[in-house]
Amino acid sequence: MQDYIVAIPARYASTRLPGKPLASVGGEPMIRRVCEQALKSGASRVIACVDDERVGDALKGCRAEVCMTSQECKCGTDRIAEMIRILEIPSDTIVVNVQGDEPLIDPGHIGQVAALLESTGADMATLCAKIHDPSDVFDPNCVKVVMDKNGFALYFSRAPIPYERGNFDHMPQTLKYDHFHHIGIYAYSARLVLDYTSKPQPEIEKCESLEQLRLMHFGFKIAVGVTDNPPEAGVDTRADLERVNRILKKA
Repeated sequence: MQDYIVAIPARYASTRLPGKPLASVGGEPMIRRVCEQALKSGASRVIACVDDERVGDALKGCRAEVCMTSQECKCGTDRIAEMIRILEIPSDTIVVNVQGDEPLIDPGHIGQVAALLESTGADMATLCAKIHDPSDVFDPNCVKVVMDKNGFALYFSRAPIPYERGNFDHMPQTLKYDHFHHIGIYAYSARLVLDYTSKPQPEIEKCESLEQLRLMHFGFKIAVGVTDNPPEAGVDTRADLERVNRILKKA
């Protein structure tokens, strides 16, 4: 398949966990562990897009590259767009966006989403996993996705979709239909990243607070692959950090 690069946006001033990229995960800074996982994926380049010299310093001796970006970037995609401009990444380059707070990211998922983008000809590719616990369908922090028969996204939502009429009047014990949890890893061309960041936020993106809805609003196609081994949730809070470290101690 075509070579691809991995871009890892990381913001130092996290609201819920200040200094998050430097938080200790398995005895090393989280950003370093994320980069090391990405380096196992077969990517031609792994680039950490950071906004603080301390985060860059934590990657000294690591094969990942560091690109200093502005503290004014509003989201990870904006940070990746800035990196593309600074490093003059060719427009047809496949870029896989791996969040800097995903220390347990599976390198296989990175390769999977890059291959999916190339094989489908979609504008963007992402992953999902089947939901087994009905309570997750009602959890707004668990983003759901519905696909068409060809595996292209119809919609992403924090609400229960599809809505099981007659079964969702109360919290159900079982699910009658398949429901899928969106996994926040993305593959797209460098050209699309720049196009995306040039477009205004539509109301539906603001409403759900889901960036991918901007692409759908403007008519872009998103291919969604299904994985049977979904990753552990990323790190947003101190409790998440403790959970991840417990998992690594057992490994």
